[in-house]
Amino acid sequence: MLVGKPDCTFARQKVYHPPRKYISILDKLASEGTQMDEDRASGEITIPGYDTLAERGDAVETSPWGDSAYQRHYVWPGVEPLLPELSGARVLDAGCGIGEYVGRFLERGADVVGFDASAEATAIARKRYGDRATFYRADLTEPLEFVPDDAFDLVFCNLVLDHVEDWKPAFTAFRRHLAPDGELVFTTIHPMRRYRRHRDELSGYHETDSYVLEWGETDAQIVQYHRPIEEIVDSLGESGFRLDEFREIRPRERYEAHNPERYETAMEAPDTLCVRARPIGTDR
Repeated sequence: MLVGKPDCTFARQKVYHPPRKYISILDKLASEGTQMDEDRASGEITIPGYDTLAERGDAVETSPWGDSAYQRHYVWPGVEPLLPELSGARVLDAGCGIGEYVGRFLERGADVVGFDASAEATAIARKRYGDRATFYRADLTEPLEFVPDDAFDLVFCNLVLDHVEDWKPAFTAFRRHLAPDGELVFTTIHPMRRYRRHRDELSGYHETDSYVLEWGETDAQIVQYHRPIEEIVDSLGESGFRLDEFREIRPRERYEAHNPERYETAMEAPDTLCVRARPIGTDR
């Protein structure tokens, strides 16, 4: 388990590139005798997958859970300049996982509420932070009934929207729960990275399409969605946000020692997006 491990954990590990197998979500469930729509199918696969990663997140360097080099030397340096003043800020961490970013927000004086669809992840987060933050088990694709309107200065969503087919309901909920002068900051895998790597498994660049990633030796299966850049921008506008920052970030040099292949690729071509958006007007 990652809780309490020193910062050097992943530095001692060998760079690991998990094998990937891509299959249709509905085809997979149909093969198991289950029929359902894609939104539900995504949750049926991804939530148990994230429960597994919450328990075994230290099994692979590229896990989205925990203090990975990707988070430390790539994502966080891109995110931090987009964040508002956090001292005294009310922050909603949407898809908080085991709470890695919760700790960063608390250190900077924020009041934090986090939620995640993984019961295992939220249980670990509660153990880590006790009453310093509040955590709920909730699904991003469902109404956030525990969250009051106009309650947060920042909604933060790190690499979670990649597992959601339609972003507009989530963005609409974020706007409702943000204060009128609040900010939404989220990260996502760049559509061009997905298309470069998985074009044979996708319908095409301009279509929103999905596949299932089998994550290394953990046996975790996670649904991933590709969508074109215009869909990202349009989803924000149609949900009442105006785009404020749209950054195709590059990793810090220290990342190269942990994953030289991805570092080299990311320095030459888009890999990860950091986006900041603000509500349009104050009329909800």
